[in-house]
Amino acid sequence: MPQTMQVNPTRMELLQQKHRLAMAHRAHDLLENKRDELIQQFLPLVKEVRELQKRVLQELNRVYADFQAAKMLNSEREIEEALMWTEMKVGLEVPGYTRFQAPRFKLQIEGNPLCYGFYGTNWKLDFALKAFLNILPSLLNLAQKEDELKRLAKEIERTRRRVNALEYIFIPRVEETVRYITMKLEERERAHLINLMKIKEMAS
Repeated sequence: MPQTMQVNPTRMELLQQKHRLAMAHRAHDLLENKRDELIQQFLPLVKEVRELQKRVLQELNRVYADFQAAKMLNSEREIEEALMWTEMKVGLEVPGYTRFQAPRFKLQIEGNPLCYGFYGTNWKLDFALKAFLNILPSLLNLAQKEDELKRLAKEIERTRRRVNALEYIFIPRVEETVRYITMKLEERERAHLINLMKIKEMAS
């Protein structure tokens, strides 16, 4: 059974508690609508992220397969030496954020990944580097979507806790307080009527 709040059972307090109750019901409805809207955004995003993960994993497996083939055609030391002298630079820019404060990334690429000499390397290494460069935007998009999904899930959980707190704790307590004040006021009214009747009998 919900507990009542420690209040003075007056008509003014009753009006205030009824106002709080109406506001709580209004907030509960708004938060429920917000939670439902967030869930409608969450489910398609989950599907999109899973499809992105599957596609990126397939592309990465092809890239790693090309690297493994490159290491079979040349020694690992030769490949490492070739990659040491790369002139390529990759950076990130954050031009903005989503509505849940997930950063939006923009890829910045400078230079040529195939700046090493072709002597001592093989065509599989060239394919692997070009493929990895092509997969970077997909990796970046996946990271952005996963971050947005995590933030959206946290917002759904936060909203759900607020809905439950209003529905199962705050609103029942205010309702019980309203009933308590109403009962006390009715008791006072009855006592007042009884006193008036006794005074009338004594006066007659």
